[in-house]
Amino acid sequence: MKVVRRLLVLLALVVAVMAVKDGWGPLAGVSKQVTAMGNAVERQVHRQFQPDTPSDAGQASPQKVTDLRASSSRRAAHKAKPHTPVEPVVAGLKLKKTYHYRFTATMPPAGRQTFKRAIRIYNRTGIVHLVPGLAKHGKNRITFGTYRKQVGHNQTSVELGRGGPGITQTVSIHGIVVHNHAKASLNTEYALAYGDSIAVHELGHALGLDHSMNRHSVMYPLDQGKVKLSHADIRGLKRIYRS
Repeated sequence: MKVVRRLLVLLALVVAVMAVKDGWGPLAGVSKQVTAMGNAVERQVHRQFQPDTPSDAGQASPQKVTDLRASSSRRAAHKAKPHTPVEPVVAGLKLKKTYHYRFTATMPPAGRQTFKRAIRIYNRTGIVHLVPGLAKHGKNRITFGTYRKQVGHNQTSVELGRGGPGITQTVSIHGIVVHNHAKASLNTEYALAYGDSIAVHELGHALGLDHSMNRHSVMYPLDQGKVKLSHADIRGLKRIYRS
């Protein structure tokens, strides 16, 4: 409203100046100084209707640009980082970190050593804790075993192992108790099954990790010889074994 009143005053002055210049009306005898003042008023009106300069309308101040960049960085930092998928059967559950494990009688010494090395890799994360021995009732356990499966000659891939969780939920006075009776096995039909990467992969399944399409993950479906858990693998475990 203040801007409108200001423009009306300026327009009235312009009309008065034009009257002075043309010599009509009651302002015909006004001096030449008024004409000069009118020219100044016209210039002021012209400036009033000029569009904003880019620095005023189209550009943000340096401080605003800095604030926008900082805000964008904070939003990016809060975005969830990718993690290795978890088995659907354990999704949303909270499992205890401690497992007792044992080997079946059919497990050869080479297979035992392979799985023991895989156990050390997972124990070093501090997220899970695998110890030898029989688990008490209602506690997590892993059974390491073997099987024999020969693939057909027309198949391009070989199954070297299998593993997965076995979730059981029981109701007690403390609420619902969840425990995992997991298994991880090696296909002794093939010597390649005794590779450390196979044991790490199958133990990952037993603990609740699913396949990942990330080639840096030990849970990639095809064996790449990887035994080091990726950052995404670690985050996947943390989703299952939240403290």
